[in-house]
Amino acid sequence: MKLSYFIACLLIVLIWAGSFIFIRIGLKDFPPITLAFLRFAAASPLLLIFYLFNKNNKDKKEREEQFNLKFTFLKLNVLALTGVSLLYIFQFYSLKFISASIGSIIINLTTIFMVLFSVLFLNEKLNKRKVLGILIAFIGVSTLVSNGWEKINFSSTQFLGYILMFGAALCWAVYSILTKKVLEFNSNLTITLITFLLGTAYLFPAAFILENPLEAIFKASKIGWLSVFYLAFLSSALAYFLWNKILIKSEVSKVGAILYIIPIPTIIFEYFLLREAITTITLIGAFLVIVGVYLTELA
Repeated sequence: MKLSYFIACLLIVLIWAGSFIFIRIGLKDFPPITLAFLRFAAASPLLLIFYLFNKNNKDKKEREEQFNLKFTFLKLNVLALTGVSLLYIFQFYSLKFISASIGSIIINLTTIFMVLFSVLFLNEKLNKRKVLGILIAFIGVSTLVSNGWEKINFSSTQFLGYILMFGAALCWAVYSILTKKVLEFNSNLTITLITFLLGTAYLFPAAFILENPLEAIFKASKIGWLSVFYLAFLSSALAYFLWNKILIKSEVSKVGAILYIIPIPTIIFEYFLLREAITTITLIGAFLVIVGVYLTELA
């Protein structure tokens, strides 16, 4: 493994682990869709400036590929919806109702969804180890959702938070698989920039129709704006660029393995920064999900 690849993976893990904490902090000042919109509204201009400054440094072949995009407008919109708009509407609303640590664990189901998609659409087969991994991960998530197999309250906001995070995991799986295909013919920076711009465009009307963003923007605290800065420049612009970069050189399933490390630093960050207790159920659920995802990856 190259040192640059390892550093990129480590940065993604730490940045996205911290993002769950900053989302929880930002939600104290901003409604969920407004926070998502501000995140990408700030990240998009940064990427655009970076794109313009680096445009002349690309070789001729790469520039020609950018001007002759070999995918449809529909695919671009799917990337924007699954990688930006719907993903963060689901995730941010979810984190209003569940803890950062549990959210970071459930998002690991992305890898399980990737495997299932490969079976359904790529004619790959399920072997015994994959089935075992999926079952263990399911037991782990069930342990979290049921709070240790106690009675589940399907009408509770916490259960709604679980469902929304499942939706976020599904969106990220679709985004990662489609991005892998798109990056075979196009520049990483170009695709990330277009995805951000389209995703931001979809979040804008959603924020103004469903929420009151102007009031929140004028009343937000310094720590609220700090969370926007972290989510925009580190968790979005930098981490997305690194994620797409390693997608180019690795199999999607192997890159997905990065995600199951994220709950570990998230649990630590949550304990020290948000002062939320680490429960035995959370640790058991995290262990089962990580083991299940690992077995699925290994297969």
